[in-house]
Amino acid sequence: MNRFDNKLMALALTLMIPAAAIGDDDSLTVEIGGRLQLDYTFFDNDKFEFENGGEMRRGRLFVKGKLARHWNYKVQYDFAPDDPELKDGYLRYTGLNNAQVWLGNFKQPASLEQLTSSKYITFTERGLVTGTTEGRRMGVGYQGWGEQYTWMATIYGDEANGNVEGNGVGGRFVFRPNLGGDSLLHLAINGSWNEDADDTIRLRVRPESHQDSHRILDTGPIENVNNFVRIGLEAAYVQGRFSTQAEFTSLDVNRRDAQDLTFSGYYAYASFFLTDDTRPYKAKDGAFSRVKPKSDQGAWEVALRFSSLDLTDEEILGGKGEAVTLALNFYATPHLRFMANYIAADTDEVAGDDDPNAFQFRLHYDF
Repeated sequence: MNRFDNKLMALALTLMIPAAAIGDDDSLTVEIGGRLQLDYTFFDNDKFEFENGGEMRRGRLFVKGKLARHWNYKVQYDFAPDDPELKDGYLRYTGLNNAQVWLGNFKQPASLEQLTSSKYITFTERGLVTGTTEGRRMGVGYQGWGEQYTWMATIYGDEANGNVEGNGVGGRFVFRPNLGGDSLLHLAINGSWNEDADDTIRLRVRPESHQDSHRILDTGPIENVNNFVRIGLEAAYVQGRFSTQAEFTSLDVNRRDAQDLTFSGYYAYASFFLTDDTRPYKAKDGAFSRVKPKSDQGAWEVALRFSSLDLTDEEILGGKGEAVTLALNFYATPHLRFMANYIAADTDEVAGDDDPNAFQFRLHYDF
């Protein structure tokens, strides 16, 4: 079966799963949606010859809704990779007071930037440090929330598509002090304990542009790993048109018959709306959500980010890199956005002293 046939089969399954559940329960609902992100990138190369070009960064379709009064579901496939990949595929039980239970393949409670959907992130790509955090995994999770807090704890195994194999536990706690008015302060800690299936891990990242598959930082395979523990700190502040956000992550790798390793990184950024708009926040999830322009003329936003990641420790020479990204976003409607990023990356001599720059443009539409 070729890749095109695989994509057609995945699409058919995506649409058939909720339809198969249709019965006499009047509470069952079905909603179909998706997103399309089209990128074009121009590189100003240094050492490595990155290739200019365009790509469909994401091309997703989903179905979601309710199966019964206290049960909802979501199934989402991404058709942008060579072979379609399952992203979300979960059930949620919502019949609890200010709490819900997750079952299936879903985002782990790893970080603010990871939990903010790619539909709503400020830059075309997330910062360098997110290369050390968990994404979606198969597991079970419990989420609770109140007026000033949100928390989630999970137990998980492999990623549904086999891209990551292993077991782990994760958790996140978010606190939002009451500042009054329209101000928002988000403070959080997240962490995880992981055990890889073959006792080997590898950390590597692109220069905050996905167009070319070359990695500017790369530890190579790290073997004889007992487990690895990640701790992350989050902070964000919103006041009207202005917002700022930052995260720090530390990853400790515990090895057999070798020195333990520590890798770390962070990012910080600020954004400002030139129009009378602001960054919305979804308290239950402890993450940012959709910008809805107040004017029919749309919303304009500028943002600046600095990120850093160090993947060198002991004999592991993954290198250290930094990136500065300048962004201009035009939100034509709540579902149509045009993005322009200028990325200036810089790596140390261990990583090859490669300092590429890139202009990246994105057309984003979701429904």
